Amino acid sequence: MNLSNFLIFLINLAICWSGNGIKTYYGEIVGETITVLGEEMTEYLGIPYAQQPTYFWRFQKPYELEKDRFNETNIFYAVHQGKGCPQHIRVMNFEGYDSLNPKETEESCLKLNMWVPKGEENMPVIVFFHGGSWTVRTGSIDRFNGSVLALKTKSIVVVPNFRLGFLGFAYLKGEDGIEGNMGLLDQQMVLTWINRVIESFGGDKDKVTIFGTGTGSSSVEAHLFSSSSKPLFKRGIMSSGSITHFMSTVSGDIADTNTRNVSTMVGCISDVNDSSKSNKDIVECLRNKTANELIEAARKVRASGQMPTPFPFMPINEDTVFFNGNIKNMYNEKMFNTDVDLMLGRTADEATFFMATGFTNNSNMGCYFYPEKPADDPANKCNMEKKNFEYLVQFGGKILNFNETERTKLETIYTGSAETYTNRSIRILSDFVFDCELSKFAITFANVSSKNTYFYEYKRRSPINLWPEWTGAMHGDDLNDIFGIPFRHPEKYKNEILQREKDYSENVMWAIGNFTKDGSTITTWNKIDVNDPKGLIFNGELGQEETTVQYTVVTPSTCTEFYNLIHESIEWKKISNSISTTPSTLPE
Repeated sequence: MNLSNFLIFLINLAICWSGNGIKTYYGEIVGETITVLGEEMTEYLGIPYAQQPTYFWRFQKPYELEKDRFNETNIFYAVHQGKGCPQHIRVMNFEGYDSLNPKETEESCLKLNMWVPKGEENMPVIVFFHGGSWTVRTGSIDRFNGSVLALKTKSIVVVPNFRLGFLGFAYLKGEDGIEGNMGLLDQQMVLTWINRVIESFGGDKDKVTIFGTGTGSSSVEAHLFSSSSKPLFKRGIMSSGSITHFMSTVSGDIADTNTRNVSTMVGCISDVNDSSKSNKDIVECLRNKTANELIEAARKVRASGQMPTPFPFMPINEDTVFFNGNIKNMYNEKMFNTDVDLMLGRTADEATFFMATGFTNNSNMGCYFYPEKPADDPANKCNMEKKNFEYLVQFGGKILNFNETERTKLETIYTGSAETYTNRSIRILSDFVFDCELSKFAITFANVSSKNTYFYEYKRRSPINLWPEWTGAMHGDDLNDIFGIPFRHPEKYKNEILQREKDYSENVMWAIGNFTKDGSTITTWNKIDVNDPKGLIFNGELGQEETTVQYTVVTPSTCTEFYNLIHESIEWKKISNSISTTPSTLPE
């Protein structure tokens, strides 16, 4: 770049930044003016919301930034996206998967991106927590650009990164150990940051909605169980995930064992029972390892008795720092925040994303996805047979300690759920991993809360879904409309459907905008009636006319039968009362 071009660049930069400096409790923060759909707004990228968790701060709870961190000589220019937190990045050479990965990662990742409409006051705030099994992904990807969502809802949209995997959920019990649940505490610090400064940006700290998908949805529910989070948000949106699912958390014993196994693999102790090193010694040693060393070691551990989840590090179900108690007991005793409006939802085919990315994608299951081939290639088919379906039944029955009679009953339940073995398999996996517990919590919450509780099922396959047709309305398909992708990327849609897709996306965002403002949605979307719980179907039609609205049951019939079978299971009752690994799926 020659001198004249450089000067032009600086002038343009100054014009973009002029008037965007905001004085906050933490000092001055400058964003960039951008134009979205013909309207100006301010974009802030990569704002630190806590002391960065490096060196001494690794494995510590997040610490709030000091007052006036950014001063006249140290103004923060928020123009670079925050990098993702350290993680193992799997590459499939397929846009539908790889576009969810962070482009770059670093341990100094406690940063957020934010979009602020201009000319508005006392705006609601939407905070989005990304998913990724507590271990992968980031908020800093194009899909989670909140500009259109902010514009259409007249809300401030905040998308943070937070610690993941071993760095976010390691745990060493005892004095000078690792207290655990750092990733959830990071999210809580985001909410503290918002509470402290959002009014400076024109936001209303009393109108904060936390929203998440997958384990981001589980995060939203987790904050309902944290008394420290209670004053920091008023509404929640849970899309496809629940912390009360028995595979969403682990016991402290399992987390401690996994952490000691990693410590062994990187040479900090000789074995998991090594008592020659104190917790202080172990933690100091772990702090001197690179993030990549720890992440690679963490991929290879799994404590005996841990549920067969793809990633071993996740929230512990009992602590003294976030839950301040045992989440299973809190759930059973209804000790969670009921003073929030809550929206919950699922897609029609939640499990297919995980089937295509590995769980059933092999010759033994008759289900295939070759990312190097076109999605409609005949090779990319899923034609599961009776033996494949029976294997899944056996697999689920084993996890639940079902006897042979109970496994037979389980097979009968799902044999009647669909005509093909493939669709039966999709149903049992979707129920088991997502739908049953989410619907159970929705009804439990509606029964004890005086606030608004809404439910939805996203039943249509996104027209820009890149995966094979058999994946249906898959996990995450609802996010394309929620984040206004038809407006941000019209080139992804066929011309003949583009306007329809824009209209539909706008209606979805409008419903969410209403919810963030006052806890309502649209006039034709009814709250959950606990005597006849129904949820709105998102099927491509969402307007103000009654004729365009369809409802479905909140709890699928297969889940009702599944729960009845669990209650009948003597072995399951023994486990739910004594197992230390995870909280029960059901409140007692």
